[in-house]
Amino acid sequence: MRSKPRLLGWFGMKTIAAWLSAIIILVFGAGLVLVIREFRALGSLSFTKSVEVTTPGQDRGYYYRFKASLAYKGEPLDFDIVVGCNVRITTYKDNDRTVEIGLIPTIYGLKMKDGHGIVVRPPQACNGETTENGKVPKTLLPLIATFESADQPWSGVAYASDDAYDSPLSELKFFGATISKATREEWQEWRQNEAPKNFVTYALLGINAKNHWDAPYWKPGYRVMATDCLAGSRVKIPDSLRDMINGFWPADRPTYWYPGGDAGRELWRTAYHPKKPPLFEGNRFKDYLDNGWRNGLSRRAPGAVIFFRNSVSGEVYPARTDHSINKLGDDPDLPTEMTAKRKPSWSDIEIKPELRGFAFCEGTAVTIWRTPFQNIRYANRVNGEEINEQQAIWGTNFFYAFERDEYVIFARQYGLADSFAAL
Repeated sequence: MRSKPRLLGWFGMKTIAAWLSAIIILVFGAGLVLVIREFRALGSLSFTKSVEVTTPGQDRGYYYRFKASLAYKGEPLDFDIVVGCNVRITTYKDNDRTVEIGLIPTIYGLKMKDGHGIVVRPPQACNGETTENGKVPKTLLPLIATFESADQPWSGVAYASDDAYDSPLSELKFFGATISKATREEWQEWRQNEAPKNFVTYALLGINAKNHWDAPYWKPGYRVMATDCLAGSRVKIPDSLRDMINGFWPADRPTYWYPGGDAGRELWRTAYHPKKPPLFEGNRFKDYLDNGWRNGLSRRAPGAVIFFRNSVSGEVYPARTDHSINKLGDDPDLPTEMTAKRKPSWSDIEIKPELRGFAFCEGTAVTIWRTPFQNIRYANRVNGEEINEQQAIWGTNFFYAFERDEYVIFARQYGLADSFAAL
């Protein structure tokens, strides 16, 4: 996003399981980056075929219809997608193998008249949640992103909270979304008539449709669809906690800093565990953490996410990353704009009013081996300034950082697809 930016383009949990999930999903790497996210192209492999069930009762699938009403540059844009959960499908067109897929389609995109691409990740609703029975909020907000080129979607912009649609930079208007129950027959009909309109292919994603476990190896010039979208959520610290936070602020008073173990434990004791905790902009600290974006995006007000009804977004601002194979050149060396930094950026949040609500999609959410990024120590930044790590225990693998003693900044990461995405 430049001049008139084109809109294309760290953290706690209630249980150990939730902690592990959050670490896998939200880790914003440094020297201990454990996940390398990238992809592979696969020539002509494209859409999966319809379900092949040969014996009655073999199909354990559940089906639902997801609808979203939008406008793109003033023109109506509607998504009407029948989603299958745990359905048996052939994984590619050669009919060689049938497997059970968790969610299909995982991602769906339409190419616009101007060549841009608009993609949506349907919210997960595989347990009978519908708008009619009240288990799907009327304020449901799906993850949607825009790409300047549907043919070369190497970077994009995700609409990561309701603020994005109110931005003067927004190319989209969002009018609402619903989920209703569907049948296998409706899903099969949708697969036949509508699935082929999806501009997202396995080749673009870099997935080996024959074997999703077969991660690709990087080579110079390799490009894949940007499906990993980063942001940070900035929330004001309540006055009642500022003295406590101030006591842990490093002596050199950096603008942005990671808390150490003592600071984290004290924050948990005072802000997370009490039955009547201090409120962060009207919401509990934990409500900024339970961010089940696969079930829909949180809004500024609670009540928008399936199951995670208390989840709130805070002020979301997009983050750029240097960890993107789409930013590499045609040789194995890192670009000079990366090597000129003390450490390349795993994330660099841009806190600007006009960017509120967005996330930048620049990295990829699947594995690629032997990239030039191996053994690199990264830094996280805000507005180009490194987040101070002197108290950090595990590099920069934190769920949150502080801005002076005034704000807490939560990491946000949204995946449009992953290595096991199904089309």
